Amino acid sequence: MSLTSQFVANLKRFRLVTFDVTDTLLRLEDPLRQYHQTAEEFGVTGVDRRRLEQCFRQQFKAMSSEHPNFGRYSPGLDWQRWWLHLVARTFSCVDQGLSPEKLEQIGQRLISVFRTSACWNHVDGAQELVQNVLSAGKCVGIISNFDSSLPQVLDAMGFAGKFDFILTSYDAGVMKPDRGIFEIPLKRLHIPAEQALHIGNKMDMDYEGARNCGWSGLLVSGGDHPHSFASLSSLLEALRTQPIHW
Repeated sequence: MSLTSQFVANLKRFRLVTFDVTDTLLRLEDPLRQYHQTAEEFGVTGVDRRRLEQCFRQQFKAMSSEHPNFGRYSPGLDWQRWWLHLVARTFSCVDQGLSPEKLEQIGQRLISVFRTSACWNHVDGAQELVQNVLSAGKCVGIISNFDSSLPQVLDAMGFAGKFDFILTSYDAGVMKPDRGIFEIPLKRLHIPAEQALHIGNKMDMDYEGARNCGWSGLLVSGGDHPHSFASLSSLLEALRTQPIHW
């Protein structure tokens, strides 16, 4: 898709454009199906899918509360062990008879497979939008509440070399919407906040987080907010064809 003069004009004021990842550029492909399949690979059969989903949601919420930001500041935990604990707690919630060895095997396999293209899809318009921003001569980055494996995921999904930096909450030490994660690239690149734009899918984490740090923001979450769009492809089309009033 060629770069339009309207696209260039809309981004003229910005030197830095950053993106969220999950449900903005990439979307997980039925993650609990992968949990179910991986368990079967290791001989754990008959797992009730509904119960698995209930347990995962319950344990993810508990782990996020007990050990925020993928265990970034929890003694004895790193992000890999955080995910291993989550997998173990999820499957133990479903079946208390599973051995620690079996839970470790399932967890290690899931950590590996979720860093490949097997578990992710591109959001429509993602590759075109990133390429258009690059072609417009902007510094392009990622700001995402994610663990340190995110570069591996992005490489697997064809985004290798597309970003000037990839900043995860784990590496930053703070999660969106904390203003600290938005300040890091500004300080590193010596760019004022008014020349930075963040694109994401969550009003509180992405739009308000960025705005509270002096950035501009765009949303791909629907709704009637003037800076919100029904999809990433519709956001791209708007940037290409109509003035955006910042």
